[in-house]
Amino acid sequence: MTKQKENSPTAKTKSKRYTFAQKEGDEHSCVKLLEGEYEDVIFHYGRVAFAPPEEEKPDGTLPMKFDYTIDRNPNDLELLDNKDFIDYIGDILLEILAEQIENGTVINE
Repeated sequence: MTKQKENSPTAKTKSKRYTFAQKEGDEHSCVKLLEGEYEDVIFHYGRVAFAPPEEEKPDGTLPMKFDYTIDRNPNDLELLDNKDFIDYIGDILLEILAEQIENGTVINE
């Protein structure tokens, strides 16, 4: 995989938690995690959606739902259906979406 671009530090972590990577011939970009227990894991997001209004939480937010595929798991971690991992990459997805909304590059299909 080749390095595409790095994310900017977030206010929450003040570090670079991930970078984008793309394998030659693939149409999608992957995310490579750069720190913590998931360091060097590479994955990509699939379908991303927010829950319908009837699933709104008491605080007025809608749960986000997304698919993901693990492309590289060098430490053989149990990542499928792992709530901590899903929460971690969900936070990264929110960062990516917020950045794309801010700079006008979000794709809504």
